[in-house]
Amino acid sequence: MNVLVVMFILPLLIIIASILGYVWLKQWTIVPLLTFILFTTLTFTLFNDSFFVWVIIYTVISLITSLIMCKVRTLSA
Repeated sequence: MNVLVVMFILPLLIIIASILGYVWLKQWTIVPLLTFILFTTLTFTLFNDSFFVWVIIYTVISLITSLIMCKVRTLSA
């Protein structure tokens, strides 16, 4: 169950949150920063230190999604 959550559900939620966060806030840096802060906190409270690798991966996914949304918005404007 944990593998399913870590590898499929959380990345999907990160992508959705990044898209909605960029549309709502119009800033591509906010959601990746919040993703990093939230999952770093969860690493030390709920998970173990090895989860920090996933924190980096989720932050990169959020950053890429936010930059894609920024580029799409720039091209459509």
